[in-house]
Amino acid sequence: MYKKTLFGIGRAVLCRYRSISGNPSEFYITALRKPVRAERATLLLNSRSTTYNQTLIRCTTKILDTILLNQDKHFRPVNPDNSPLQVEVDISVRSMGPISEQNMEFSLDCYFRQKWLDRRLAFTPVSPSKPEIPLASKMLKDIWVPDTYVRNGRKSYLHTLTVPNILFRVRSDGQVHVSQRLTIRSRCQMFLKKFPMDTQACPIEIGSLGYFSNDVIYRWKDVELDSKMGNVLSQYQVLSLSKSERNISDFRYKDKNISVLNVYFKLQRQQGYYILQIYTPCTLVVVMSWVSFWINKEASPARVSLGIMTVLSMSTIGFGLRTDLPKVSHSTALDVYILSCFVFLFAAMVEYAVINYAQIVYIRKQIQDLKGLEQNSAMGQMRMFTAGLMGARRDTIQVDELAVEKEEARLKAVPWWKKLFNRDEQGGTSVFYRMAVKAAIAKKTLRNGDPAGIRETMGCGCGWSAIR
Repeated sequence: MYKKTLFGIGRAVLCRYRSISGNPSEFYITALRKPVRAERATLLLNSRSTTYNQTLIRCTTKILDTILLNQDKHFRPVNPDNSPLQVEVDISVRSMGPISEQNMEFSLDCYFRQKWLDRRLAFTPVSPSKPEIPLASKMLKDIWVPDTYVRNGRKSYLHTLTVPNILFRVRSDGQVHVSQRLTIRSRCQMFLKKFPMDTQACPIEIGSLGYFSNDVIYRWKDVELDSKMGNVLSQYQVLSLSKSERNISDFRYKDKNISVLNVYFKLQRQQGYYILQIYTPCTLVVVMSWVSFWINKEASPARVSLGIMTVLSMSTIGFGLRTDLPKVSHSTALDVYILSCFVFLFAAMVEYAVINYAQIVYIRKQIQDLKGLEQNSAMGQMRMFTAGLMGARRDTIQVDELAVEKEEARLKAVPWWKKLFNRDEQGGTSVFYRMAVKAAIAKKTLRNGDPAGIRETMGCGCGWSAIR
């Protein structure tokens, strides 16, 4: 159609200003036809695209200059019915993380979009197929923009590589669309009683810094996760998200409310890392401490070394991970598990001490029984065989009694813990073991009622030293 017009009558495109209903910010473009000479038809045909584009740019520039001149960026748009200005918010999350338990915060990379209606920016479109105008981000400073901020944010920044990542468009009815790529680091209050089997809900709170709910109201349009991101992070899995709109009271003014948008990301911690790094090694260390039950009780260095090694290993594994967590006053599920492992290790060490102490008590009882049996049996047998035994063997009995007294004195002088670990001067077996053997032999001989056997066991110039 445009070609036919150029060949027929020629066309000159003029941009004219016209006021409609007293509003100087509305424009339209008219085309005034004028006859041209035939020799100029070819020139117009070749330059038709360039002329049209240049004219379109000039008209758009005049539109922007005029509408920006007639609006004050320091005052918010006012609706005809004096209702609050509605701002629609849309968030598209591209990635999430890192999530820090120690600082109790999380980060996310998102596209933050806002839409609002400013009738002061309304205009008549140059072309019906193009009802909106894309503008440079620098022009945002020339119009009113809502003072939206993240209420629980700690640090946020706009991506500026290679230019500020801002999309700015104005529609013919005055609707403004601003999209920004932001990285938001926000506070997340975590409850770690079930750590590492916990589930956290990390929020993002959005509101206005200076406008109350009777001036500006925020509404959710949508909150979505990028399909390329997936729902699995390094240590967390995104279960779901929920959004809400509410009005909260302003602490500065008791009778004023602020419009706030909330979105909660429900995150569940993954168990794989903790099973491989904490639970499995701690379980193996506890099982390794049980090996001491099969080690000979006489091998004291081996059992003590094994117990100390397991305790140190548990301390390194268990409390090394605690440095990544905040210093909370309550205990976590991981703390309970590690303390339970320490109880098992401590019980293995105590078991060895209890067994050795019980052995000491048993040997002392055997010595007391042996002493009583020796006295009773010696008195009876001495009466029965006074005539035959009062001769050559009297000196041997005195020597044996002396040996028993010396042995008892030596046992009383040595501490019980040295009896447990030390050997005698001749390098023999443990003193408790030798004494138990002697007591058992003496009991058996006395039960048989053989006085000669008693004398052979306890006397004959051998006594205790022969059995040792």
